Amino acid sequence: MTRFESEQGFTLVEMAAVLLIISILLLLLVPSMSDGKSRADSVSCEGSVRIVEAEINLYYAEHKAYPETLAVIERADTETPLEYSCQSLTYTYAPTTGTLIKQ
Repeated sequence: MTRFESEQGFTLVEMAAVLLIISILLLLLVPSMSDGKSRADSVSCEGSVRIVEAEINLYYAEHKAYPETLAVIERADTETPLEYSCQSLTYTYAPTTGTLIKQ
């Protein structure tokens, strides 16, 4: 018996099969991970909008009127004081009702 006959290892075919299985599992996993990221961004944006709405309500509680623009509570985009941007979404502020409307 030679030295090489007693050693056991993986053949090239076995290694290729393992790599194929791993790559198939990764192909199934990657799309679900990217979908989860977009959902997390959406949830984060909704949370930010609720915070801005709470600040609008606090302003109303203190002044008995809604703010004229979002710049008053320091949440507006500098160019458009009636818009709030979060991720890729834009919300328009309605000063008469104190609500943010998704565009």
